[in-house]
Amino acid sequence: MASKADIKQKEIRIQKPAQSLTAFQHKVASGMDERSELVKRFVIAGVAILVVIAGLVFWNLWRQHKIEQHETALAALIAEVQGNRSDTATPDEKEQRMRNALPRLEELARTAPGPCKAIANGIVSTWKVELGDDATPLPAPTDPWSRLRLANRHIALGQAAEAYDVISILHKDAKPDRAWSNLYWIALLQIRQLEGNRPQALKDYAEYRQIFKAQADLAAMDKMLSVI
Repeated sequence: MASKADIKQKEIRIQKPAQSLTAFQHKVASGMDERSELVKRFVIAGVAILVVIAGLVFWNLWRQHKIEQHETALAALIAEVQGNRSDTATPDEKEQRMRNALPRLEELARTAPGPCKAIANGIVSTWKVELGDDATPLPAPTDPWSRLRLANRHIALGQAAEAYDVISILHKDAKPDRAWSNLYWIALLQIRQLEGNRPQALKDYAEYRQIFKAQADLAAMDKMLSVI
């Protein structure tokens, strides 16, 4: 018969593996918890990055939409005042149209997106010059926006050659990736109208369509072309 000491020794030998198994299970569980927490952090970080990227994409799309919306409204307003080729309005009647449309133009300038605000304010100034309401001289142009603003003042004063000299340098860069490019092409067609040069206007229009392709604002440009 085994002694009490032998029985106690067997119990110890049996208990030791059991204690080791418990410790191992605890260690495994701890490791799984750590990995789970790490994975959770990676997932949260990934979701946060995706949210930021989506926000930037949405903001850029919204900003581009607002710019296009503003440029279309501006071109339509100008075409409305100038009339089309068959327009028989007298100079006095066209001046009255401009006076009537001026508050709407000022509202467009007030609500213009940041990149368009300078040129919209410039057109307001040129209309006031043509109406005799503003004789403030413009500073020398230093960037595309100030060049377009000065060109629009020349256009308002009927100075086609001067207007073209101011913006001709912008031609090579008037691509879809430039916020001011649509306004450049509008000003160019206005210059052709002052010159009475429809053949050149058609060439400019064809070039615009080729450069802008699907992004071309054909409705606004067609209105501009119809009055030349």
